[in-house]
Amino acid sequence: MELGGKAPSIVCEDADLQKAARGCAIGSLLHSGQICMSTERILVHKSIAPKFKEAFTGAVEQIFGAGKDAPILVDGAPVVKNKKLVEDAARKGAKPIYGDLDASEASKTRMRPVVMEGVEPGMDLYYTESFGPTVSLIQVESDEEAIRIANDTEYGLTSAVFTEDLRRGLKIAKQIETGAVHINSMSVHDESALPHGGAKKSGFGRFNSLEGLEEWVRTKTVTWQD
Repeated sequence: MELGGKAPSIVCEDADLQKAARGCAIGSLLHSGQICMSTERILVHKSIAPKFKEAFTGAVEQIFGAGKDAPILVDGAPVVKNKKLVEDAARKGAKPIYGDLDASEASKTRMRPVVMEGVEPGMDLYYTESFGPTVSLIQVESDEEAIRIANDTEYGLTSAVFTEDLRRGLKIAKQIETGAVHINSMSVHDESALPHGGAKKSGFGRFNSLEGLEEWVRTKTVTWQD
């Protein structure tokens, strides 16, 4: 059973920036961000933050901007929710690095992507699942800090790590409290051969693969003596 998520994507200083930027852009904003596996927090090493920010906002503009119509959400309620989240963050010191907080659209069910920088604990956007076209960019100074922030949520469905060092990626993946971790790929990922499910408030149990089938059966012991 899946119950939501607040997926982090960790971008290490040795990551392929173009791959990471594109993976984070699609992982955050595909289907207007209305996927339980959508990336909602991008944790990027401060040494590459300026270059990544440029690459990421460029990828968002290329894929979801550049004169395209604003993304459509399921109804007007998530638009109101997302605007309140980013407005609260802005009042408390966060800044938009992509998107216009005051933009008006053709209908109440549309909202263009917004990327916020400087999101911290105490802001609603830090903890609340937005389930919409908003994403936070947070700078970190170490893998340990990135892991701590990644786990600082009640959710634990999926996550992503971008690094060219497989050993490093696996070490980080083992410490993230999510049901799935995707190294050098976006957080949105589901296929029938892989068990899928969450940790913490993102649910219990698994579906897909043999593990998913076993969730529906009960082990029984029967003995016989001649």
